[in-house]
Amino acid sequence: MSILEFHRVDFTTFQLEGSARRWWKAYLLGKPEDSPHMTWDQFTHLFLDKYIPPSQREELRCQFERLEQGQMSVTEYEARFSEISRHALMILPTEAERVRRFVVGLHCSIQASMAREVEMGTPYQLVVEIARRIEGYRQRCREQM
Repeated sequence: MSILEFHRVDFTTFQLEGSARRWWKAYLLGKPEDSPHMTWDQFTHLFLDKYIPPSQREELRCQFERLEQGQMSVTEYEARFSEISRHALMILPTEAERVRRFVVGLHCSIQASMAREVEMGTPYQLVVEIARRIEGYRQRCREQM
């Protein structure tokens, strides 16, 4: 286990509050002292099983698969995309797949301008910024007409 992963669990659990903090403390008290440090994957599964029932996770995955920009701005779409994409990690195993899925949900007029970013392996945050710029350019063009 990398040092980064080791600290990721510690950092996350340090920030827990309320019932989640009590749940974590109870978990640690019940764990044998000599047991190995929990991996991020193990923590994620344990936490999700406790706080987001499988039926709700499945519904969130379905919402994610159907997500499209629609009447939202790129900024609103990205916020919703990020919010529910964490429940669809098996659908987005790589950064490239995350970028591809984000672009697929954009308006067709923006999508067409984003083909290069998908093919070139552009990082997700940069793809979002490019989509925002394209949206802004298109809006200014419509206002000038």
